[in-house]
Amino acid sequence: MIIRPLLKIDITPAQLGLDIFPGSMRLEPSHASMTLEQSQAVMRVQNPSGRLQIDNRAPRQEIGLGSPLVTAREQAAASIRVAQEGIARRARAGDRMMRQPNVISIIAKEDHVADTKVETNVALIPRSRPEITYVGELSTRIDFTPQTLSIQFTSKPLRLDVTTAAVDAYLKQRGSVKIEYIGPREIWA
Repeated sequence: MIIRPLLKIDITPAQLGLDIFPGSMRLEPSHASMTLEQSQAVMRVQNPSGRLQIDNRAPRQEIGLGSPLVTAREQAAASIRVAQEGIARRARAGDRMMRQPNVISIIAKEDHVADTKVETNVALIPRSRPEITYVGELSTRIDFTPQTLSIQFTSKPLRLDVTTAAVDAYLKQRGSVKIEYIGPREIWA
């Protein structure tokens, strides 16, 4: 059998009281006088003289409006490439026919399937942008000549009134802890 005691604890917190008297400060400035005189400054601005150069040969070539000589060179290079690919394809087919008997129908089917493929090129025309360059000076020249500045300042003393702050601390309530033994309440077996 276990007997457990029961304790009663009452706690009263301490309370601190503060009376705060804020300080104050009063500042009375006297009006000062200032006179400022400046002559108008001289400013000279020179804008750069330049020009834009636009080279649109590449976009014109892409849409077919370029130089006939360049177009002819590109078409000749493409024709040579297609011819070389055809020669290589036919040479490979001949080599297969020499090595394998009865392969002619298979090669014919492969050529027929290759001929039915359609090559498409879907894109925006033109793909490149014109080259735009600026020729000339990039910065504006500004010549600025300030004139003389005359400042006259007359000050007067300030008046300052200060009241100091105060804090009064006192104990409003004392703190206490009260522990009371009540005795056993329950019995466990």
